[in-house]
Order: sequence, then structure tokens, then C-alpha cells
Amino acid sequence: MCDFISKNKELFNQLDLFINSTKDEEDALMNTLLHAQSIFGYLPKDVQVYIGDKLSVSHDKINYLVNFYHYFTPELKGKYKINVCLGRACSQNGSNKILAEFENLIDIKCGETTPDMKYSLESSRCVGACRKPPIITINGKVYDNISIEDIPSILENCK
Repeated sequence: MCDFISKNKELFNQLDLFINSTKDEEDALMNTLLHAQSIFGYLPKDVQVYIGDKLSVSHDKINYLVNFYHYFTPELKGKYKINVCLGRACSQNGSNKILAEFENLIDIKCGETTPDMKYSLESSRCVGACRKPPIITINGKVYDNISIEDIPSILENCK
């Protein structure tokens, strides 16, 4: 843990500033986790332990929250986080084929990240944007009515 902290001292300094400004707020833990993820890009065990120590919260509670909420990630993800909706409306409109095409084109399986850290590929049950399925998101940007033919140009725009 000390090695990770020493290698990321400036990031931990930013985190300390945030923690010190919100320590007494009711929702300080969730806000701190969100802010830490925006600083580090993910919430590795070292960051979780650090936050727990600073806020006097058990490491088990923090680990539970990080693994319970979909928007937290304990693993480093790619620069482009691709999420393919597999909810009912999207599945009925071919999202499984969309996911398979992404797997084929970027050469990873769902849940993986490319070795160059460029892409991460995930799926979800519903992204809540069912207007024109199938839906994907890339870094939170919603793409609707996606076809297999759209995927190469979508990836081309990820530069």
C-alpha cells in the first residue's frame, strides 16, 4: 500500500483536500468515494483502505459499497468504457449481436480491458434510455438505434 501511495502522492493530496472539506457531512463517504474515483479513475484496495482510515469507516463497509454500486470500479478500466445494454428492449433489437461485434473488433470479451488500456467492454441490464434500442454508452455518452454496421465508425471516433 505504501508504494501505491508514494507513487501517487499528488493524487492523495487532492483526495485529502476533498476529505478535509467534507468530513463532517452526512454523505461524506459516498461523496469521497465518487471524488476518489474521479481522481484515480478507479477505486483500488489501497484507496479504499486510505479512505476508511481517514473517515473512520470499516474497510468491509467501503468494499461492500464499491462492489454494490455499479458506477464504482475497483479495477483500472480503459480510456473508453463501452457499455452495451442487454435489457429487454435492447435484447429484442439485437444488442447481443452488438456486444459480439464489439468483442470481435476489439478482441476482448465482455468484462475485460484491452492490454493497451484503450477499451473496456461491459454490459448492463438497462441504461434507462430505451427510446430507440439497441443502446450503448461510451464514457457515459448514449448512442441509440445502433446497428452492427455503426460499430467500426463509433470505434474510429474513439481517438
